[in-house]
Amino acid sequence: MELAGQVIAKAGVNIHVLDVGGGFPAAYPGSQAPPLGSFIEEIVNGAKAINLRNDCVLMCEPGRALVADGMSLLVQVHLRKEGQIYINDGLYGGLSETKIANIQLPVRAIRLDGTLSARVAAFTVNGPTCDSIDVLPHPFLLPDDIREGDWIEIGQVGAYSNANATRFNGFFTDTFVEVEDEGTAGNHAAG
Repeated sequence: MELAGQVIAKAGVNIHVLDVGGGFPAAYPGSQAPPLGSFIEEIVNGAKAINLRNDCVLMCEPGRALVADGMSLLVQVHLRKEGQIYINDGLYGGLSETKIANIQLPVRAIRLDGTLSARVAAFTVNGPTCDSIDVLPHPFLLPDDIREGDWIEIGQVGAYSNANATRFNGFFTDTFVEVEDEGTAGNHAAG
């Protein structure tokens, strides 16, 4: 806000709108995010300090603070080799944000034809492209008996999952499913 105030003063323009940016954080496993109100308070205080006109409109792009919970990604385990699993999505698809933003997403294993073990283990997660960097930066804690054919719900992928996806090596998401019930109204899944 201070820098914006300096630019406004140097330009000598009495602006009508100021976009304060965004990228406000969301809480992920192993991390905390300050309350959204603390960001708003800082912006309001910053606007007062640079003496904007009374009718100046402040705009922002809250980013993941607004959309992180908006989508889950459903992937299937295609191969398991000891402490590694290979899934049908990865860094070139809906999981690019895990590397770019260095975030660890919540995961939940789903087995359609039986019960999963209560014991968990850390698994290195590889994408489908056969590219050496298509490996997620954080392991998934999953039941130790996870196997080919099991599904994994990866939560909090937000809008960035499909917005950043590519068609690298012919792999791409082509199915989107909207799921609504009392507990998840508005959540969406891609897989």
